[in-house]
Amino acid sequence: MFLAHRRGLLRATAVFITVLAASAVVAAQQTFQFYISVADAGGQPVTDITEKDVVMSENGAPNEIVKVEPYRMPVKLTIAVDNGPGSGDALAHYRSGLTAMVKTLPTDMEIALITTAPQPRFVVQMGSDRERLYRGINGFAPENESPRFTDTIVEFSKRQEKELQDKKNVVDSIPILMLLSTTTNEASSYEVPEVTKALRFLQQRRAKTYISMVAQRSNVSDAAQINESRQAMIGIPLVKGTNGKYEALAISNRLTTLLPEWGQDIAGIHARNANQFRVTVNRKATGPLQNPQVQVTREGLKGAVSVDGYLP
Repeated sequence: MFLAHRRGLLRATAVFITVLAASAVVAAQQTFQFYISVADAGGQPVTDITEKDVVMSENGAPNEIVKVEPYRMPVKLTIAVDNGPGSGDALAHYRSGLTAMVKTLPTDMEIALITTAPQPRFVVQMGSDRERLYRGINGFAPENESPRFTDTIVEFSKRQEKELQDKKNVVDSIPILMLLSTTTNEASSYEVPEVTKALRFLQQRRAKTYISMVAQRSNVSDAAQINESRQAMIGIPLVKGTNGKYEALAISNRLTTLLPEWGQDIAGIHARNANQFRVTVNRKATGPLQNPQVQVTREGLKGAVSVDGYLP
């Protein structure tokens, strides 16, 4: 399933969802699968969808729904914090912002915490133990050595690549990397080809990145100046390539409200993807899909559908 399918996303405000899947994906396939995520009017995931609730039609003619089964594609979040010499004023805002953010996230989401100075190292390994995570957020120490923003990205990419290889290209999670950085001059162990490879892989892997860039000097108020740092010049293309979010911050206190906002966004991604259903269909027609539509027959629901189980 990894990278072989072109994504088709469906969003709906009512019970009808129009399938935008590429015809080539299911052309000439009489039995195929797609994925749906369904929520109620309040946005809460609906977790008891059955074959009786789903209609998949072509040109208005319903196909046979063979099976509807739960399917999980949860978010795994890695938080990386610049604790180098330029982070002194930001540390308190890191801690308060991250603590508030974690409270917005589902308790079943796995989260890891890394500090980037003097090298990327785990403070908290990937897991769902919130008490341990809170201790890590409030317990890491500042360092006098340069942060390693670029190394953090490259090593995150390498871990994702190894995990994918270990699982024989089976994708079962959405990796999100959140980098809290300052514009302090960084150190790096990797050359340009390795960095380029990492950025390309993360885009192909459909990871997502969130980056905040805090000005080291208090007299910097222009985002353009902040974005001249080496970290920003690497981070901005990464965010664009992974459809993530980037914020240039003149003062770090904005993190106390920004991070919970990002947490709500990530919680939504997790809710959609961790509470999906895989639908198996037998087609009546042959050849490419013709005007496909998916309908959830219960009233008052909304949803999304994809051909690969990935709903950003």
